[in-house]
Amino acid sequence: QAVGIKVGGSAADIARQARPVDPAQLRPGDLVFFNTRNRPFSHVGIYLGEDRFVHAPSEKGKVRIDSLKSNYFSKRFEAARSLLD
Repeated sequence: QAVGIKVGGSAADIARQARPVDPAQLRPGDLVFFNTRNRPFSHVGIYLGEDRFVHAPSEKGKVRIDSLKSNYFSKRFEAARSLLD
């Protein structure tokens, strides 16, 4: 809402709408995508900076902050994308 962008659909749908970002150049607000269900782009989070991102791990789960360097997410990281200019 803060930047006036509406995002909808699955994580894979969102990935198709966004432009690629070099993971080394991640900025707060960029999107980070993971393979968490044995299929590409099955999970998405919003990068916060300092290797942290916010996401909802499950439909019924609470929103939380995790590290890209965590054992679980570092193994499942797929790509970074941005919807921002």
